[in-house]
Amino acid sequence: MAAAAGVEGLLIDVAGARSPSVVKEHDQGSQRYWKRTEKRQWVLAYFIGNAILYASRAAMPVCVPAIAKEFSWDKTVSGSVLSVFFWGYASTQVLGGYLSDRFGGEVISMVAAVGWATITLLYPQLLYLFSSHDTCIRFVILCRILHGACQGMHYPSFTSLLAHRIRETERALAYSIVSAGSLFGALLMGCFGSIVLVHLGWHTVFYTTGVAGLLWAAVMRIFFVRRKNIVSIKSLNGSNDEKKRPHLPWRILCRKTAFLSAIVAHVCNNNLFFIMFSWMPTYFHETYPDQKGWIFNVVPWLVSMPGSVLSGWIADSLIRKGTNVTLTRKIVEIVGMGGPVICLLLTDYTDSFVLALMAVSMGMFSQAFHNSGVLVVPQDIAPSFAGAVFGVMNMLGAIPGVVGVYLAGHILELTGSWAAVFHMTAVINTFGLLVFLMYGSAERIV
Repeated sequence: MAAAAGVEGLLIDVAGARSPSVVKEHDQGSQRYWKRTEKRQWVLAYFIGNAILYASRAAMPVCVPAIAKEFSWDKTVSGSVLSVFFWGYASTQVLGGYLSDRFGGEVISMVAAVGWATITLLYPQLLYLFSSHDTCIRFVILCRILHGACQGMHYPSFTSLLAHRIRETERALAYSIVSAGSLFGALLMGCFGSIVLVHLGWHTVFYTTGVAGLLWAAVMRIFFVRRKNIVSIKSLNGSNDEKKRPHLPWRILCRKTAFLSAIVAHVCNNNLFFIMFSWMPTYFHETYPDQKGWIFNVVPWLVSMPGSVLSGWIADSLIRKGTNVTLTRKIVEIVGMGGPVICLLLTDYTDSFVLALMAVSMGMFSQAFHNSGVLVVPQDIAPSFAGAVFGVMNMLGAIPGVVGVYLAGHILELTGSWAAVFHMTAVINTFGLLVFLMYGSAERIV
């Protein structure tokens, strides 16, 4: 109890407020939602935040070929360094969601940003900290886990915030725009990161991204995270009494196929996304060594951004026209999970760089529809607990980031076959889509 009180005090102090009155902001009804101008400001802020966060996350996959060459890492070591990020990422999802529902997603995401940005900034120095090759690898792996732990709080935090402050008929578009920031960050890293890597070295990539993350956290603290902006589950239920604060009925939720099928679909989708995210630069670098890195590091992310925004517009338009929310989520998810499977298989049947790039790019475009499908389901089935529910879903969804990414590297080390990796990924994604189509639902549970 003392430890919990200490955490509560720290988070409230960071937000510049104190006592139970910190969460007394809006009454029931429309006052809980942002006005149009406020919504635009917050969506833009988190678009930028997601972009910087993903640039930080993409820095290692983009730089790992150069780092591996300098430090003599084989693919198994590279795969380990890339995949352990998700151990930390998975470990803080539920905690991040709970704290966000409790103290406000803007507070948690800001505090977490200080952590992941600082680690990103220090990566170049950490790699040279030990002369022993094995010790260096172990320490880098530890830092990657901590990096993931800090970033693991970010998605549940803004999911909780958007669920509390944006109406259902506008939620998919807002969420897809914010999520498009992640794709924009990967695009920035693929484009400018590749250029910086070639001309200034991989060290500068980490320095630049780390500083940007710290600047975003500072802007959030100065302009957004104020006393009047703190949102918690207390205020949304009209109670300031801690004893009366409702608890999420996990037993009920975990027995619902809507929740379980969303988890299965998200895990399978993430397996595809994380393998593409972590290994595609290496795939193009090895398969088409004469092609410029910035092309294949940029184009897939460039086309995925409009895919994310388009999916949100389509989903919200269908709902406003009276289409059932569950049907809407399934229609969007057919594109989001079925499209990448087709494109991934096509990649294996071409020797042309242009065709391979087109297939991967269209796969990433369609995969972005996932942002308005399964990813919004926690806000549909448990809007008052969206942060915690999403945290559980994303915690399990991070497992492929560890297992899938490492397994892909291990398969490549043993067989050298990209086809084996692509086929395995396509089968898993197809399974997840079928489960969601059969059992998925967006009807409110709690």
